[in-house]
Amino acid sequence: MVKIVINNIHSKIVGFIPEEVTADLDKSLSYELKSARYVPSVKAGNWDGVFRLYLKHRGQSFYTGLLSFVREILEKHNVKFEIEDRRLKPEQNLPHLKFEPPADWGYEERDYQTFTLDRAVKFTRGLLSMCTGAGKTVVVTKLISQIKTYPFVFYVLTKDLMEQAHKTLSACLNEPIGMIGDGLCDIQKINVCTIQTAIRAINGENKVNINDYKYDEEDAWDEKQIEGQDKIDAIKQMIAQAKGIYLDEAHHAAAKTAVEVMEASPNAYWRFGGTATPYREDGDEIMIQAMFGTKIVHIKASYLIQKGVLVKPYIFMVPVNSAVNLHSYQKIYKQCITENKELNDSVIKTANHLKSLDLSCLILVNHYPQGDYIKTNMEDTEFVTGRMTTKKRSESIDKLRQGDIKCMIATSLADEGLDVPTLNSALLAGGGASASRVYQRIGRTLRKDPKKPKDKAIVVIYTHNARYLEKHALKVRRLLKKEPEFAIIESKGLEYICDEIDELLGIKKKDNGLFEI
Repeated sequence: MVKIVINNIHSKIVGFIPEEVTADLDKSLSYELKSARYVPSVKAGNWDGVFRLYLKHRGQSFYTGLLSFVREILEKHNVKFEIEDRRLKPEQNLPHLKFEPPADWGYEERDYQTFTLDRAVKFTRGLLSMCTGAGKTVVVTKLISQIKTYPFVFYVLTKDLMEQAHKTLSACLNEPIGMIGDGLCDIQKINVCTIQTAIRAINGENKVNINDYKYDEEDAWDEKQIEGQDKIDAIKQMIAQAKGIYLDEAHHAAAKTAVEVMEASPNAYWRFGGTATPYREDGDEIMIQAMFGTKIVHIKASYLIQKGVLVKPYIFMVPVNSAVNLHSYQKIYKQCITENKELNDSVIKTANHLKSLDLSCLILVNHYPQGDYIKTNMEDTEFVTGRMTTKKRSESIDKLRQGDIKCMIATSLADEGLDVPTLNSALLAGGGASASRVYQRIGRTLRKDPKKPKDKAIVVIYTHNARYLEKHALKVRRLLKKEPEFAIIESKGLEYICDEIDELLGIKKKDNGLFEI
């Protein structure tokens, strides 16, 4: 009989296992880098482009998060084993910690949230797959209150998300919450910390090329660095001593990012990741499980729509004739999207039409020139970008939330954490290679508004027939089909979309051109 020895980060198989079992472990706990053919070491024949997460030559070790894979393979080959858990469960050194949301929130814990909390405490680690609008941050906040253990680090990807998470934790927990990132270094027993600052503290300021840690070209890692070696050392020590860690938008963290941050906390018994899309398009989904463990729950948008928690989206797929005789992705994107006057004028027309119907609208772009053009040619709208201060961005979002403006343009900064229940519609004008972002972008419109009830959300996605962009559209369609409650409407084209929206809303035109419902 072999033994599986479990530790917080790495575990290992002790004892002899047959060669065919080793081969199965090696194959199952590996993934191939999709862009490997461009890597110099692969071109030179020094590497086959495969990341192997089972290391026979290192004591038959593997990441603890992959334990379920290892057990399944051993059982399949009839290899008898026993498990020795050497992890040390930390004491509850914050016994007074309580979860008390403000009374004016009207908070009521939902059944799926209770289910998630119970499973998280039971499993001690894992992935919380919860769609946008499921209340993931509140669930994790209550989870921290049940664990009652510090130091605990709540990792986020942007400074905006840092402030939002800090606000929620501070409102709901009877303990000061630290904030680390964007030049701030306020360390407490429970902390919200940006991944960028954590990476810099772990590696040292001079050893980091932050671009190596981005998920894709749309990542907006624009925060200030922490000044002072004493502060860097304090952050590094806090990370090393952490007993519990949570990484928000876990799918978004590049493999290198997740590995370095998770391995920097060897004493973290409690390990969780949160995401609305528990997979990655570059094939390394297995790394997410390696870092956190198996999925604890999978709360899809359709489930919450059926329960009445979220509203149903009606998604118009609008074809744009953008075939061009170009081969460079950058040139194709620039001509077909960024500087496509016909497309951008239609976006403006559609947004203005939605505003005329008293519906709020979010226009999502990837590049500044496109957003600048739309902003210049629209009245009463704001363009929220990384060029603005965090305070200014928050003020603009509040204007949309309060109804002071009906339309806002935003870059990928709005993909995560934009909580605007008043939002009625979204125009996905920017396209983009990361199809997994589409769930988050649609999710911006699905939250219910307690002050002004809505029964549907309107989403417009522009599909292009140009090289590269056509494949992106196919990816998006495949994603949307995974949510049975997403109503997909095939639009006739740019010139028809406003009439199609009217038809959806039951609006008919009178002979004199006025509208009636």
